[in-house]
Amino acid sequence: MTSIALKQRTREMWHKLSHLDARPDEIAAGFSIGICASFLPLNPSPIIVATVVAWLLKRNVVAAVAGATAAILYIPLLPLIWLAEYRLGKLLLPVQHPLVLDQARLWNVLQKGWDVYAGMFVGSIIIATPVTLLTYLVVKRLAERWARQKKIRPMPASGPAIANGSDANRVLPRQERLHSRARG
Repeated sequence: MTSIALKQRTREMWHKLSHLDARPDEIAAGFSIGICASFLPLNPSPIIVATVVAWLLKRNVVAAVAGATAAILYIPLLPLIWLAEYRLGKLLLPVQHPLVLDQARLWNVLQKGWDVYAGMFVGSIIIATPVTLLTYLVVKRLAERWARQKKIRPMPASGPAIANGSDANRVLPRQERLHSRARG
């Protein structure tokens, strides 16, 4: 994927998030759930995990999928992230099997033993927690800005719809009221 296509997809994702009909905290929580799920060594897809967790917690599922999809930005770093998760987990759990950087596929990790996977899982929670909290704060601020911009948007050029003549007295200036009475 070229950098231009990646930039375009990122813009599209932010554009879709900015137009979601949800509260800023729901959007931020959903997106953060997706980011957190992408750190967990749960393949084949963090999107499935993010969707289920967001649905169970009654958060914005679309934002969760967007967050899990944003993980594509750090796929080149995945072997380093998994190694860091393993090493952090190894500090807390008794892991007997060594893990090296060139074996970054989850299937190879599982063949080493469940202790390696458990160490990675614990390490992933340790790494994902601050990243998730930071993501929540940043996305919440962005979503609050989007919400303010939605409120400020001007009315369409045609003006507000008027249901009957009594509404016209409250909304329209005097000259336009006289003109509308003459027509109707």
